[in-house]
Amino acid sequence: MAQFEAKQCIDDGRDSRFSTDYLLGEARGQMFGVLECTTASGDIVVLRAFSCQYNGEWLVDGWVPPVLDVVEFNRIADPVDREIKTLDRMISEGHEPGLIRRRRALSRDLMTRIQGLYRLTNFRGETRPMTEVFQGGIPTGAGDCCAPKLLNHAALLGLTPLGISEFYWGRENRSGTRKHGEFYAACAEKCQPILGFMLCGTGE
Repeated sequence: MAQFEAKQCIDDGRDSRFSTDYLLGEARGQMFGVLECTTASGDIVVLRAFSCQYNGEWLVDGWVPPVLDVVEFNRIADPVDREIKTLDRMISEGHEPGLIRRRRALSRDLMTRIQGLYRLTNFRGETRPMTEVFQGGIPTGAGDCCAPKLLNHAALLGLTPLGISEFYWGRENRSGTRKHGEFYAACAEKCQPILGFMLCGTGE
């Protein structure tokens, strides 16, 4: 938080896309997380993550990557997003109402395909698709929160987690449940159903 205050950005300051001003505007704030770990030799390593994307970007230097394959995500999502935008324009112009059903079907199919890209790794070295780990319907954004990103990356690197902290930075969210500079636990809806699997091996 002190670094955000001092630098007013989440990177080295050379890319305006990563200014913290983004979090104060219409997009509103988002969650950030820090995970302290140890290596096999006992050295301390600190990992950082932001939830979802930052100003449309999945990858930012110094921050852990997402749980999904970004290249494959773009390959799947980009053409469908373009088609959905075309349908949105046609619907707004008053074209046939049957287009709404097509748009919904495209969105549902895209979400299913994207959720299939998520692979979760735990501290036993086991990797499974999130669709197998998550019991019941998977809410939008599951796997994109800070805790899953941090734990997945730590497990892939062979690190041992010691402690995690997550905080919200920026303009209050629309529902009023997240406030600037406040700490929050991992969410019950998206994170808790997968954290049990992801933490396997930490107590062994």
